Amino acid sequence: MHVLILPSWHMPHGGFVRNQARVLKEKGLTVNVLANVHISLTHDKTKYFTSSFCTFISEEDDLMFFRHNYRSLPKLQVTNAKLWAKSTVKLFEKYQQKFGKPDIIHVHSAFWGGYAAHLIKEKYNIPYIITEHGGIFGLFCDYAKNRFVNWYTPLLEKAFSNADYITPVSNNQIAKIKTFLTKEVPINPVTNVINTDFFHYKERRKNTEKITFVTVNGFYIPKAYDILLPAFDKACAQNTNLEIRIVGENFNSKAFKPIWNNVVNKDKFYFTGELTANGVREELWNADCYIMPSRSEGQPQATLEALCTGLPMVCTEVVPHSVTTKENSIIIPVENIEKMTDAILKLSNTYKNYDNKAISEHIKNICGKEAFAKAIIDVYEQVINKK
Repeated sequence: MHVLILPSWHMPHGGFVRNQARVLKEKGLTVNVLANVHISLTHDKTKYFTSSFCTFISEEDDLMFFRHNYRSLPKLQVTNAKLWAKSTVKLFEKYQQKFGKPDIIHVHSAFWGGYAAHLIKEKYNIPYIITEHGGIFGLFCDYAKNRFVNWYTPLLEKAFSNADYITPVSNNQIAKIKTFLTKEVPINPVTNVINTDFFHYKERRKNTEKITFVTVNGFYIPKAYDILLPAFDKACAQNTNLEIRIVGENFNSKAFKPIWNNVVNKDKFYFTGELTANGVREELWNADCYIMPSRSEGQPQATLEALCTGLPMVCTEVVPHSVTTKENSIIIPVENIEKMTDAILKLSNTYKNYDNKAISEHIKNICGKEAFAKAIIDVYEQVINKK
């Protein structure tokens, strides 16, 4: 089976896409990646003016990337979406000339790889599926709801309605996705995959009175640090044994400063910066509890990794119900400081009562390589055999 992966973003920003592609290649499928890398003048002036805009091939992590750099036009979102999609079609045509026609295209996110796949299907009759990762489809807060602007609608309708199958990473996304369907398309959630051998369970033996929480997320609006920091600060005022370790980037942002300035118990907060996978794993193994405060998520990879090491967690309702259970989580509404404070204090008093090994086994069963490969290859076969 020849599968062409079409991510809607530059691959390093979606490690779960690489993980999936590797697993499929291990299963004997021919898996290549069509990467039309969006380069923005706003975000990277140097790359914008110096990057090559020729098509080239690179090999990364034993995967073959058929690459092109797309230079976006400043402040022209609608135009960029359409031009990027047309540029992706041209990139596909070069790919097909060199490597032949794929059996199926696997799109990651409808924004705007789904629209590009629709154009490819219209021209070459190649089936495609969309794995939707976008947390905003969960509609848990105004931030998510307001992200859907009017010009999205016709492009998302084309992307979703002409797909042969849609595999959102969470049940929470289905209702909103269906609003863009102009005809019936099969929809069934398929989980992200994580390396359960690497993020494995490890027994924690701590002889300290400190109770360590950890979170792994950079400072961005969906991650809700404006909720987490005041909530944890309030919890520290009631339990002086608490501390939190925050793994991630962008905490030198101007937007972070006013949030941090209002924290009273600053000595209870530790910022590690970005870490390698080994560094993240060590932080998880050395913690007692995980906390996931996001206001918008699809299926957060870092949360799956934390659970796989055996950590109980406080999380918001955005995490898929297939992941969260009363045996592993205290679930709270989004954007609620008081509820989060209460949940932090509750977990700090009860975390030793959780069956850490059972938490890990639950995640292995739903997010391990075998479970993912079986689910997604079944979808491929259904689509290809329907042709």
